[in-house]
Amino acid sequence: MLFYTPEFLIFSLVLLATLAVFHRDTPRKIILLLFSYFFYMWWNPAFIFLILFATGVNYFVGLGLARTEDDSKRKILLASGLIASLGLLAYFKYAGFLSENLLYLMREMGGDIHWTSLEVTLPVGISFYTFQTLSYTIDVYRKQIPETRSALDFALFVAFFPQLVAGPIVRAADFLPQLMRPIRVGLDQAGFFLILRGLAKKILIADNIASLADHIFETPEAFPSFIIWIGAVCFAIQIYCDFSGYSDIAIGISRGLGFHLPDNFDHPYVAQNPSDFWRRWHISLSSWLRDYLYISMGGNRSGNARTYFNLMMTMLLGGLWHGASWNFVLWGFIHGFILVVHRFYQKHFKRSTERTLVPNWIAATLSVAAMQYFVLMAWIAFRVTDIADLKVALSRFIFFDFNFQLANTGLGAISLFSTLFFMGFFLLLHVLSWRVGHADRFLGRVPLPIACAVCVVAGLAACLFWPLNDVPFLYFQF
Repeated sequence: MLFYTPEFLIFSLVLLATLAVFHRDTPRKIILLLFSYFFYMWWNPAFIFLILFATGVNYFVGLGLARTEDDSKRKILLASGLIASLGLLAYFKYAGFLSENLLYLMREMGGDIHWTSLEVTLPVGISFYTFQTLSYTIDVYRKQIPETRSALDFALFVAFFPQLVAGPIVRAADFLPQLMRPIRVGLDQAGFFLILRGLAKKILIADNIASLADHIFETPEAFPSFIIWIGAVCFAIQIYCDFSGYSDIAIGISRGLGFHLPDNFDHPYVAQNPSDFWRRWHISLSSWLRDYLYISMGGNRSGNARTYFNLMMTMLLGGLWHGASWNFVLWGFIHGFILVVHRFYQKHFKRSTERTLVPNWIAATLSVAAMQYFVLMAWIAFRVTDIADLKVALSRFIFFDFNFQLANTGLGAISLFSTLFFMGFFLLLHVLSWRVGHADRFLGRVPLPIACAVCVVAGLAACLFWPLNDVPFLYFQF
């Protein structure tokens, strides 16, 4: 059930009408939980048992951790929760990948193997709610938050529908306390424009440039470096507008239901270095990896070599989190490598290069350009799953051939022009929004006539530029 479909509109209206009937918090929580389960079951009703299992296991593990002070018993309880949650994720997300690679390895070693690799359907959103339940269990184990004794509250924390299938990844420490307050339903002007911004990102920008990126990366060997660069920029904009658009809509809907969710993006394409990029991109995931993986492995507390190892392992596992494929491992490696290089530079060379004759704005611009070069390279690794195609695309991206011919490429002039228009429009808005602040917050304070005029313009734009094909949110597959 996509946010911009008539089905979701009907779903929302029925939910609001049902909530309006009840004024006490417990019935409203039950209604939200049941509607969240219905929302999740829309894709595949059978997968509801997975989220019920994850909810039950981590709820009872949390109770057990709170009832004992014995370290060995607490470690056993924590391990049981981790094994159950990660085991579920590993089977559905990585069993086929491991089976395929094991089969390939055995055949390369001369084995006469006739069985085929395992095919497992990936449940939508499993990576997101698994990380949410793990954060609760680990925080209770660390005694950073108290356990919740309300099974209803915990179930709603796990299954809350706006962010259930594609984030942001919400921590129990942020969400559960909100359930202690009365649930107040009502969408203000800022929340409305947050939803509108998300819809515009997804429908008007992401979906309109998706077709060109898909066409280019289906057969990258047919295109020169110039077109590969256009495809990389297209996909960078597509995945940002697609994913941040979903986050905007989820945060806005949650706000209308009386809940605050954390921001998930903050202008990542103006980042000047790798650390800055990960403070701006998929913030809920990057902070989760930092707090529960990087720090748990030792962080930067055990010397430089161990720090570099921890950074690289964190990003490799972050790549695998996105999908069971070697291209995601390469994506994680690229980001891990530039994080290590940046940390090494800060440690050994930053002070000696701080004084320079180059003006600060030029140095900042060059830093952004260099960072985004590696970001685009990594996005190619993220997008192209076939290894042979990936080699071609990366080689033509890195070794520019200065071939600017568009003839015989199969790219229509109108399609290319319209895509370049949307690319330029996005880049202008991205930089402008970064300089003046978030547009939704600004529009949340403007007089009503101006707000209505913005809605009229957005409606006209939707009529003119509504994409021909519906493209599901990209992060539904992760």
